[in-house]
Amino acid sequence: MIEDIIAKFNIKGEMVKSEVINAGNINSTYVVTMREDDGKTVKYLLQKINNNVFTEPSILMKNIENVTNFLEMQMRKSHDNKHQVLKVVHTKDGKSLCKIRKETGEKDYYRIYYYIDNAISYDNSKDPFIVYNTGKAFGNFQKLLKDYPIKRLSETIKDFHHTEKRYEKLMQDIRIDAEDRVNEVAPEIIFLLQHEEYYSLITDELGTLSVPIRVTHNDTKVNNVLMNKDNGDFLAVIDLDTVMPGSMLYDYGDGIRSTAAMTKEDEADLTKVGLNLELFEAYTDGYLSEMASDLTYEEVNMMAEAIRIITLELAIRFLDDYIIGDDYFKIDYEKHNLVRARNQIALVKDIEKKMDYLKNYILECYEKHLKETKGLSRKKTKY
Repeated sequence: MIEDIIAKFNIKGEMVKSEVINAGNINSTYVVTMREDDGKTVKYLLQKINNNVFTEPSILMKNIENVTNFLEMQMRKSHDNKHQVLKVVHTKDGKSLCKIRKETGEKDYYRIYYYIDNAISYDNSKDPFIVYNTGKAFGNFQKLLKDYPIKRLSETIKDFHHTEKRYEKLMQDIRIDAEDRVNEVAPEIIFLLQHEEYYSLITDELGTLSVPIRVTHNDTKVNNVLMNKDNGDFLAVIDLDTVMPGSMLYDYGDGIRSTAAMTKEDEADLTKVGLNLELFEAYTDGYLSEMASDLTYEEVNMMAEAIRIITLELAIRFLDDYIIGDDYFKIDYEKHNLVRARNQIALVKDIEKKMDYLKNYILECYEKHLKETKGLSRKKTKY
């Protein structure tokens, strides 16, 4: 089957082997090794797109091709030969997708990227150096795309980070209570009701001069950055399926939420849940080392709030999924989504205790990197 799919792409040689990659919860991924006529072996990344999640794969691939082409152009302009960008392999008829019609009449969609060598990725990390380079990678990603024509970018998942709409859906599902689960989650509902004032803070300002619409990645986890095996520097930002128009506050907030949390999202012992300040500092330092000069002052002032808002958003989504019967997130046991929701609520509580520190550090870090950009300071990062 894989050989038949490979044959439809503009790839030379014969297939030596294919390996399943289990990382990622949405698409099916394979590393395919080909041997060309001169004996050289070349690797490719083959993916079957989950078109239940991404209902319009053609639009998704148009986003990815346009963004990666722009990134490559910007890297050439700046003579950047240290970093790489995902490159799409086209089919023999010049398309970015291969469509395979199944016996049922439904279609499967496949794509291929050139494999990036000499790279390593981490599912998670407590190493400040790795977290620093994660923040730096996503800051560099947004910096390179600051002049990208936003009108050419489509939403692949509508209202993905519209926290207020996520909350409205939760309220609607609470009223319906289809699975008779609402009574057992009253404390969680009350907590989220008490935080209603925060849900529209970003979306109310989005699209203004204060919070401009930017190219956002929307999945700013450690494992979506490839690191250079030799020196630990970031090598490439990957998994561009959720690249959409949005706010940098989405990416920064979720970056801190995912990289600086003391535990995984499903840790049931809430006494262990909290925000690791050393990792928060590392990610923030890396991100602002790239983006400080391109941010508005309003964006900087909202960065700490974005951490709280995006964590609240995940709590809303996990709790809502539990209430409706676990339709979206993959679960390993009956109350998995409820455990996740309680975990994120506990994380919010710890974030709120540390909010003054978060705001002060962000502002100090921003001012430090702004001075460096203007040549007024030569202070180097500790990472």
